[in-house]
Amino acid sequence: MADLICASSLSRAPELISECGADAGAMLAAVRIDPAVVGLYDRFVPFTALSALLGRCAEQLGVPDFALRLAGRQDPDILGPVAIAARNAETIGDALARVTEYAHVYSPAIRADLHIGPAEVAYEFGTVLQRLPYRPHVVELALGVTLSTFKMLGGADFHPSKVAFTHQPISGRRTYTDYFGCTVEFGAPANVLVFPRGLMRRRLPAFDSLAQDIAIRFMTGRDRRTAFADAVSELIVRSLPAGAAGLDDIARLLMMHPRAVQRELACTGTTFEDLVDDARRDLTTTLLADRNVSLSAVARQIGYSEQSTLTRSCHRWFGMSALAKRRELARIDRPGARPRT
Repeated sequence: MADLICASSLSRAPELISECGADAGAMLAAVRIDPAVVGLYDRFVPFTALSALLGRCAEQLGVPDFALRLAGRQDPDILGPVAIAARNAETIGDALARVTEYAHVYSPAIRADLHIGPAEVAYEFGTVLQRLPYRPHVVELALGVTLSTFKMLGGADFHPSKVAFTHQPISGRRTYTDYFGCTVEFGAPANVLVFPRGLMRRRLPAFDSLAQDIAIRFMTGRDRRTAFADAVSELIVRSLPAGAAGLDDIARLLMMHPRAVQRELACTGTTFEDLVDDARRDLTTTLLADRNVSLSAVARQIGYSEQSTLTRSCHRWFGMSALAKRRELARIDRPGARPRT
């Protein structure tokens, strides 16, 4: 599935890298992450790039627990609408159900499950990516943020009953027990955070059904595949003015093979070419509505080298020339007024 995660997952990473004595910009550039998107909720970065950054920082900076240190600095609100839905749930059980149900909105690569037993519940974290560099580091970041989320819901004094990792310890075992405040196992069948089942019934003080409903409405329908197509569309729109919106260009930004991008989009019933065409049409409509943007500039902004190509596309999209579409948009914007040409 999609190799993406919300750029808010990188919150506080540059500061921590700098405090460890390294150049944050250089570390981000090494894994091809744009520093300008760090911390943003409406931008995606490759999940593999986040994982590679964590592993490189741990190795090159001599800080094996870099991922846990970063998790300790991050607020659960990096989860965006997922956190809003959880924070405003009626009970902790309802909150965790929202987290597992909508984790894909934060990252299409995440697989989260709740295993409810007679006395205990296990929150399991995993990814759908088969090849992931420095996997143990991103797993430790994820369970570290999960602990922060539990503390947000259950109170600052919350401690899990047990935490288990499938990998062997990266840091000293004392680092893990100090961080999680419980027994930590390694070489386990799954990456889990275990807690008493009774916690699921605890009511949350900030229950707000309206806020939760708004967050859920925003997330509903945004499955892993849709999120991937949305992210690709966003990259296309940002890359069109620079003339770098080709399949190879976008695949490079996603750190994916071009054929993999095409396969993912095919699962949604669309193609890369369709997304590019849709992005050009929408951007053209926006630009034509601005009378200060010349038609030649419109063509350049949507990645066309010739204005004649814009003319042919406008006839295909709108059934009229670019100039006629501009006049139509002017009439819609100023009903009754006579637009300038």
